[in-house]
Amino acid sequence: MERLQPTLHHPTSYPADEAFENLRLRVHALLNNREAGRWELLWAEWLYDVALLTNDFRLWIQHLDRGFDTAK
Repeated sequence: MERLQPTLHHPTSYPADEAFENLRLRVHALLNNREAGRWELLWAEWLYDVALLTNDFRLWIQHLDRGFDTAK
């Protein structure tokens, strides 16, 4: 039986490391900027946290998918 989605078994980083770094730098820049509003900082932190959580969830699902691979 041919595999439908062989790419599921080769985890790739998403979003790219550059995207995580840009979000992290934005949070630190807002922390150092005295003129930045609290809501702007909160929003930047929330975006960074969501990106990390969704990436971790994606990696966990890929780990579970590998457990169901019985065609080896």
